[in-house]
Amino acid sequence: MMIGVALLTAIALVIAITRAIKKSNRTLSILSILITIPSLLYCGWVFMRSVLIYTEPEPKYFSDRIENNRTSIVLEGKTIHLTGFKVGSDYKRRRVYISGIPYFNSEFKIEDAYFCQGDSTFELFYAASKDSVVVFIPKAEPMYHDARSENLLKVPVRAIQLTDSEMAELKSNRADSIKRFNWEKDRIYLDRRTP
Repeated sequence: MMIGVALLTAIALVIAITRAIKKSNRTLSILSILITIPSLLYCGWVFMRSVLIYTEPEPKYFSDRIENNRTSIVLEGKTIHLTGFKVGSDYKRRRVYISGIPYFNSEFKIEDAYFCQGDSTFELFYAASKDSVVVFIPKAEPMYHDARSENLLKVPVRAIQLTDSEMAELKSNRADSIKRFNWEKDRIYLDRRTP
C-alpha cells in the first residue's frame, strides 16, 4: 500500500512540476507540489525504517531464570522436589519451587507447585516430618501457590514463617534435622521452559 501511495504521489508531483514549468496555473501547481512533498517524505521514512528493521540482527532472548540447585526429600512413599532458581532481569532474586513432580519433567505444571522467593539474601530451611515437608521462610516472603490448582493437596508441604530474629537464630542454631537449601552450589543450567 505504501508503495502504491509513493508511486501515485510521485506521479502527481511530476505532473505538478510539469504544469509549473509550462506556466499554466502556476499557483495551483506550486500548491500541488507543496501538498505532495509530505507524502513523499513519509513514504521515504517508512521505506528507510523498513530497511533498518530488516537489517537489524535478531534479538537475543534470555531465560527469565537460571537453575541454581535441586534436591529431593523422600517421605513415606512420596518424593517432594525442591528446585531453586535465580530469577529476575539480573538473576539476583531467588525462587524455590516445591512440587510432587520434578520441575524438568514434562508433566510438571506451575499451578501444581508451591514456591517461595525473595531477594539475593533469601534463605529457605526445610525438614522432613513423618508425613510432610516443613519449610521455614521469612515472614515477609510467604509461600505462594496458584489459586487454580487442583493438585496441591497431593504435595504435603507446611510453611512456617519466622521473623528476622527467628531466621537469624535458625541460621546459627539449627538442628541436624533442619537443612538449609544450598545456594552456593552454582551448577548453572539454562531453563528453556516457558512457565
